[in-house]
Amino acid sequence: MACFLYCVSLISGETVSSLLGVADQPVVSHELQGLRAYWSEVVAPEALIPGASRRAGEQKYRYVLREIAARTTALSFPYASVVLSLAELEKFVGEEQRLLCEALTRLAGNVQYELTATWIDRENRNLATPVSGKEYLKRREESEARVAAVDAKLKAVASGIVLEWRSRQDRRNHIWYALMPRDAREQFMAALRSAGPSEGVRLRLSGPWSPDAFADLFKPQE
Repeated sequence: MACFLYCVSLISGETVSSLLGVADQPVVSHELQGLRAYWSEVVAPEALIPGASRRAGEQKYRYVLREIAARTTALSFPYASVVLSLAELEKFVGEEQRLLCEALTRLAGNVQYELTATWIDRENRNLATPVSGKEYLKRREESEARVAAVDAKLKAVASGIVLEWRSRQDRRNHIWYALMPRDAREQFMAALRSAGPSEGVRLRLSGPWSPDAFADLFKPQE
C-alpha cells in the first residue's frame, strides 16, 4: 500500500487522532527526526486523480487539514503527495527536515485563513475575448482599485488580530491569506462580520488552514 500524505507538525505538538481521510481510510501519524507526519494508507492512489474521485479525495484531504490545523501547527503537503513506503516517507521529509522544523517553530500557535474576492460584474465575463489596449488598461486600473479598497478594509477591521497578510491574483479572483494566533479565530470572525459587505464584491472565507502561505516551502492550497 502507498502512503497518502496530509501534513507534518513538530513532534512536540499535540497528536491529532480519530480522523478518516481519503478513501475513508484512518489518518495515522509517524514520528521522524523531530517531526510528525500524518498520512493514510491507500490501495490505488492513481484513482484519486481523475474526475469525481479527485473531488471526493480533495474534500477529505481538506477536511483532515482543517481538523489538524484547529488543534496543532502543521504544514501541508500538496494534493496528492504519495510515497510508496514509510522508508520513502522518512527520506521525503528528511530532505527538508531542517527547513520544516525552522518554519514550524517560527509559525507555532498560528493558523491561516483565506479570503477569496470575486467581482460580481465580472463573473460571467469571457476572459478569452480580445480587448483593445485602452480597454485592458481601464479594466486593470479598475481591478487594482477594487483590490486596494478591499485590502484596506480587511486590514483596518482585523488590525491587532492578524499578524501578517499576503495575497495573490489569479485570473478571476484575488486571494488574501491571513496569519493569526489560533486562539484569535473567533475575534477575527467577529471583526469580519462587523465590517459588513463590500459593494460589487463577493468574499468567501475558508479555514482554519495550516499556515502554508507564510512558510515559504509549499504552494498554498487553493
